[in-house]
Amino acid sequence: MPRRYEKEIEEIIDRDDRRARRAERVRSTSRQISVPRPRLALSSINLMMAGIALIIGGLILKSLFVLLALVGALLFVAGYIVYFMRSRQRPFQKRWRGEVVDFPDSWSNRFRKFFSNQR
Repeated sequence: MPRRYEKEIEEIIDRDDRRARRAERVRSTSRQISVPRPRLALSSINLMMAGIALIIGGLILKSLFVLLALVGALLFVAGYIVYFMRSRQRPFQKRWRGEVVDFPDSWSNRFRKFFSNQR
């Protein structure tokens, strides 16, 4: 009788080992597939810098000054507008392991929020 229990325990351990190895193979494969690719983001700073670069390029190339300065000024203004539009979006949620972390509201946090909303 004890031998039968030992055999069942060994079978369970073997099945668990096989499952763990299979899960590790899946994890290693998914790590190889997900390669981060750099992408060009249209942030406000990028738009402003492109506008300044075009204005400077227009100063260097005097024959194209009007065109490059106009496009550069438009890009600079667009970056300025994007900066203020994105700054009014809701702040990100604090998360830990996929769960939203919600700290209790202390008097110092309420004081800080009161003055941060007075823009």
